[in-house]
Amino acid sequence: MATPSSHISLRINEEDLMLLDAKIGQLGARNRSDVVRLAIQEYLRGQPRLPDMDTIKIPLGRRDKVKLEMLYELEGTSREQAALEGLKLYINQSISRADETIKLEKALEESRALTLRSKEYQE
Repeated sequence: MATPSSHISLRINEEDLMLLDAKIGQLGARNRSDVVRLAIQEYLRGQPRLPDMDTIKIPLGRRDKVKLEMLYELEGTSREQAALEGLKLYINQSISRADETIKLEKALEESRALTLRSKEYQE
């Protein structure tokens, strides 16, 4: 049995209406109402669970989508989990590179401080 729903009116411009109509037939949407319901559900489910959290949307190409579907089937790793793991890995690698740069700059600074300056360059 279907859950009761409410009827609402919605105003959108012609361009958005054409985009909405283009989505009919995709992901099980049979009409405009289905497309709008799916869009609302996607929007609401994509919201952060806590006030200090944020979300990002990542467009996926066909190959990445297929690979992520295979990963989910093999390991149960969702797209969101894979994206979060990739983001964490990127952040950690970036921090590591920054730390290495800082260490190198510090070593260079220390080396320069230990180098005796020649009198002919001290003017």
